[in-house]
Amino acid sequence: MTNIVLIGPMGSGKSTVGAALARRLGRPHVDTDHFFVARHGPIPQYFTAHGEQAFRAEEERIVTELLDSPRPSVISLGGGSVGSETVRRLLEKELVVMLEVTSAQAEARIGDAVTRPMLTAGTEDPPIERWRRIYAEREPLYRQCADFVVSAAEMTIEDRVDTIIEAMRRQR
Repeated sequence: MTNIVLIGPMGSGKSTVGAALARRLGRPHVDTDHFFVARHGPIPQYFTAHGEQAFRAEEERIVTELLDSPRPSVISLGGGSVGSETVRRLLEKELVVMLEVTSAQAEARIGDAVTRPMLTAGTEDPPIERWRRIYAEREPLYRQCADFVVSAAEMTIEDRVDTIIEAMRRQR
């Protein structure tokens, strides 16, 4: 059995759907952002003190460590994790699900984005404008890595979990 890895943009529901999917499958759930915070403290403060490059390097180490765990898990990756070539190569051995979200849904979920330094650092733009630019840059990487894509449009968390489980059954 492999890990089930959820990828997608900020606000797509990776943490929430990942936890619900793990409960349903009886697997552990690990969110790489939560793991990072447990190890290093709040991401915005780490970002400010060490910069994005240091954050990405540590994020890559964490993802590598979690994917190497002997117990198959549901793992929710941070939105920028797929920017790492190492992570993309490791994901080839896993079952990867991209969670899509519309910009309107993302805007409602990210709010003022104070806990999301990628949306606030070095820009005067509203967070949703920055989100759109980042998503446009990363979307091809998400799609390249994904075994299948689950849309957030008009779906509850349980609907998304059902869709993932059904897609997993079809892939067997």
